[in-house]
Amino acid sequence: MPLNSHEIAQQRHLKRHLTFWRFMAVAVLIVGLIAVSAVSINNNSFSIRQQHIASIEISGIIYRDDRLLAQLKEIEKSDKVSGLIVIIDSPGGTVTGSEDIYLAIRKIAAKKPVTALMRGVAASGGYISAIAADHILASGNTITGSIGVIYQWPEYVELLNKVGVKMQTVKSAPLKAEPSGMVPLTDEVRQQVEISVKDSYDWFVGLVSERRELDMADALRLADGRVYSGRQALAENLIDAIGDINDAEDWLKNQLQQDDKTYQDLEIIDWTPPLFEQGSLNQFLKMEINALAGIKFFDINSGKNISSTGLMALMLN
Repeated sequence: MPLNSHEIAQQRHLKRHLTFWRFMAVAVLIVGLIAVSAVSINNNSFSIRQQHIASIEISGIIYRDDRLLAQLKEIEKSDKVSGLIVIIDSPGGTVTGSEDIYLAIRKIAAKKPVTALMRGVAASGGYISAIAADHILASGNTITGSIGVIYQWPEYVELLNKVGVKMQTVKSAPLKAEPSGMVPLTDEVRQQVEISVKDSYDWFVGLVSERRELDMADALRLADGRVYSGRQALAENLIDAIGDINDAEDWLKNQLQQDDKTYQDLEIIDWTPPLFEQGSLNQFLKMEINALAGIKFFDINSGKNISSTGLMALMLN
């Protein structure tokens, strides 16, 4: 039955009110998150003027994160930071991103004690971050290991052929811009990719051997890409102990006392970049705004993506 003019006007009125309250809900959400973030920043700004233990979280896929690296640099330079707890929950990421974090943590460890605490997952590039510390703790069921390097790309040349698309390329040398999914993989290209992967793999295994004081033969035996539970990692000397945040704090306390530095129940202060600045929250806000408004204002896939042109150190399930 068709609606009369009064009913149509009433429906439009209700839709306008619904849209208004949706926007109000979004506005309140954004203002609240900004306020919480601002309070957190202000509290940290005050707290870091006192002597304390810093903590920082490395989570999700690892890539070059300038904000995280800047925080690590500040921790290194701060004379108010007595020690650092690196909390890791990551399946890995890019080789270069993992290397950046490793080097930054090693610079801190040259000046003050650093311990790593593995949470749910600290594999591949996540494990690289962990071995930068002087002491590694994990839960019994933490997933770690996955020591290895992988480089993947899609090959869709057959699909292009089926739809009648042919790519024409003029380049200075056969290996320029290879591998490419638009052309079949040649033996020469595969060989060059294998050389690059092997180079990064040797670097990774060398770090494991050096940092965990393992013979190269043992490091290679453990570096076949498999994952380990925290208990298995302890048995293989890939970590130092099963423990939690309290055990990490106790280890730092003992280290500071051995170094004749005063430890007076120092507060642990989180140096992780504020939530409101993180890309994951930006994505969350975009999704919430789209949902509340009932309109696709934002493309949630338009954020920063990891480039597939670099070697990846990702744990595969």
